[in-house]
Amino acid sequence: MAQIATMQQKANVKQVLADVYEEVNWAYLAKNYFGKSRSWLYHKFSGRNNGVEDDFNDIDRDKLKFALNDIAMRLMATADKL
Repeated sequence: MAQIATMQQKANVKQVLADVYEEVNWAYLAKNYFGKSRSWLYHKFSGRNNGVEDDFNDIDRDKLKFALNDIAMRLMATADKL
């Protein structure tokens, strides 16, 4: 049962990001919010790292949520200056 929940979580991250995936600079986000490489983040998105299951843990999900919210607020603040 836990494996099914994990698979659903992976799908949910990918599904949630699908609408903005092309607009986000994931390399920038990985480096500046996680201190990791772009490939580290892509492995998280794919759910696999060198053939081993690799998913976002709760801390990484919170960091991803913070990063997206921070970027969104900065974009809105910049747009308001125009």
